[in-house]
Amino acid sequence: MTYPRTLAVPLDVAVREGEDGEWVAWRVRAPGNIDYGFARGERPEGCLEAFLGLEDAPLVEFEGFVRRWGVLGICAEHGLPGIHAGCAPRDGESANDLFPRTSLTEGWTVPLRLYQEPVAPWREMAGTFGAAIRVGRALRGGEPGLPVDLARLFGEGSAGMSGTARAVGEQRERLGALVNGWLTVAGGGPVFTWPFTADSPALALDARAGAGGEDGFVWPARSLHPELLTQLVGELAGTAR
Repeated sequence: MTYPRTLAVPLDVAVREGEDGEWVAWRVRAPGNIDYGFARGERPEGCLEAFLGLEDAPLVEFEGFVRRWGVLGICAEHGLPGIHAGCAPRDGESANDLFPRTSLTEGWTVPLRLYQEPVAPWREMAGTFGAAIRVGRALRGGEPGLPVDLARLFGEGSAGMSGTARAVGEQRERLGALVNGWLTVAGGGPVFTWPFTADSPALALDARAGAGGEDGFVWPARSLHPELLTQLVGELAGTAR
């Protein structure tokens, strides 16, 4: 099977804000359909940069992002994205107010499954990834990261790491361990690709796996969270295009 060149996206997406915070709601076809019920969005180039901008973006911008590049799939039990510990995204509630019958994807003949996820973890992750990139750029230049970014990544006590001669080396090791932890949570494996029209190959992370949910949810190949990590590692290594 050829590894997809575009990211998997929901068939439909809507955002809402209430007393319980900001939410993204999305729908896919029931299990058993092609690509596990997802559609195909855009090529992944630029999704990390756009994701970083979501930290302080208005809620309405999340809808456009999801339509282009997909969802994280934040689970209810751990508050983590993607596939981990056999989890699936949080089931959605009534969709009548979010997806009226006039929606083009209304499931008259093919049942649709509704999921929802809080926006707060998206904003938190965007800010954390941004801090990691800024620290990584400083470290590649032989300089320590800024205290505000170090505190975000490693805790308030880490701000003093920039005051010693060993600071750069220590920060490099800690940042490496942190990113390795993120890759472990994603639970994916490497995929080597060389598209027909590409001049050079690429290495991506694929976290495709069954989630074990009651409705049989399964992530399709090339979804948002592993792609963000792929691009983040490339950025930190100085190989991003």
